[in-house]
Amino acid sequence: MNSAFPWALSLGLAAACLSGCGGGGVETGGTGKEPPAFANGPISGFGSIIVGGVRYDDSAATVRNDDNQSLSSADLRLGMVVTIDGKNLDRTLGTGVANSVVVNSEIVGPVSASVITTGDLTVLGQAVKVTTSTVFDDRLVGGHNGITLGSLLEVYAVYDPVTGTYIASRVEPKSSASAYKVRGVVSANNTTQRTFRIGAATFTYAAGAAPAGLADGVLLRVKVGTSTDGNGYWVVTSSDSDRPKPGEGVEVEVEGVIASYSSNASFSLNGITVNASSAALSPAGSVLAAGVRVEAEGKMSGGVLQATKVEVKKRESSGGDDDDGGGDDSSKEYEIKSTVQSVDTVAKTFVVKAGLQKVNYAQASFKDGTAADLKVGAKVEVKGRISSDGTVVNASEVKFDD
Repeated sequence: MNSAFPWALSLGLAAACLSGCGGGGVETGGTGKEPPAFANGPISGFGSIIVGGVRYDDSAATVRNDDNQSLSSADLRLGMVVTIDGKNLDRTLGTGVANSVVVNSEIVGPVSASVITTGDLTVLGQAVKVTTSTVFDDRLVGGHNGITLGSLLEVYAVYDPVTGTYIASRVEPKSSASAYKVRGVVSANNTTQRTFRIGAATFTYAAGAAPAGLADGVLLRVKVGTSTDGNGYWVVTSSDSDRPKPGEGVEVEVEGVIASYSSNASFSLNGITVNASSAALSPAGSVLAAGVRVEAEGKMSGGVLQATKVEVKKRESSGGDDDDGGGDDSSKEYEIKSTVQSVDTVAKTFVVKAGLQKVNYAQASFKDGTAADLKVGAKVEVKGRISSDGTVVNASEVKFDD
C-alpha cells in the first residue's frame, strides 16, 4: 500500500472503530456487553439513517468520508453509500445504533458520455447506470438532463464487479476537484509498461510505485491527478485495495452484487465470504449467482458471514425508461422521518431538514392530519419514490408525528 493515502487511513479508522467503538471488532468482534453490528449499503431513509431496512440512531456517531474528512449527520443524503460500525442491532424492530459512519463514493471525475434515453453515463471512463431509484442532487436541475459533457460528478453506487457497471444510487455535481478517484476491478495489467485498466480508463504509475497487490481481477481504489499524461493515461497518485470487514461475532447487514459464486454455501459479497446454505431466500425460489444483486444478513463466524436471510433485489429500470414522473414498481421506496423546513403550497412541495430533501405531496395520502397541517416545524414521516428526474421524493404517504 502506498504511504500517506487518505483512503487507507479512513478505512483504518473505520477498522479501528470496529474494534474500539461500542465493543465492535474487526479482529475479535469485541468483548463488550453490547452486541456489535456492521452494515454497508445505500442510505434509503432518515430519522436517523436507514440502511438495509434498519434504522440506525446516528445521533452520537462520528461521520467521515473516504478521504478522511470529518462530516456530520447533517451532511448525509439519500442514496449515499455508507459503512456503519454499530451495535444493538434488533432485526425484529429494525433498529440499531451507529458508532461510526464512513461515506464511500465510487467515482469522482469528468463526464465523457451521457445517454438520457437509456440512463447511461460514462464518468472517468466508467460505465454508470442511472435507474428509477437514482437520487440526483437538486443542483443538477432536471437530474440526468442537467448533466453536461465535461462536467465533474461524484457518483455513489453499488458496483457490479462482474460487468464493471456502477449502479448509481446518488449523483452529485462538483464545481472542482483536487483529484479524481475510482474503485473497480483491474484488467490488462502490464508491469512492463506500468499500466492497467479499470473499465475503459487506462492508468499508469511511476517506476517503483506499483499499487500493492496489483493484479488482474483485484478490486482497487485509485486516486489520480485531474489531467492525463501524453499517452492519455491517468497518473496514479495513491491506491488502496483494503476495505473494512466485520469481525467475529458481529451482526451484519450488507447490500451489493455477488462478485464470485461457487455455491450457496460459498460466495463473495463486498469482499465478505458468505455461507447462505441455511439462509431463507427472498423471494422464495430465488437463484443466487455471480452478478446478482442481493442484501444479506447474519452473523460472522470463522471469518464467514453465516447468512440467515438473503434477499435478491428487484432489478431497477433504467432512468430513461421512467416517463410517469413518479417512479415505477421496480424503484426503491424511500422513508424520511424529520421536521418540515419550508412549504410551497402552490407546487405542493415541502423540504425536510433531514438531508434537505424536497418532497412532493400532490398525490400523498395523509394520516393524523391533512395537507393544511404542513407547517414549518411539523414532524412528519414520509414514504415515497423518487421522481423521474431523481431530485424529489414523490410521497405516497405523509404521517404527522407528535
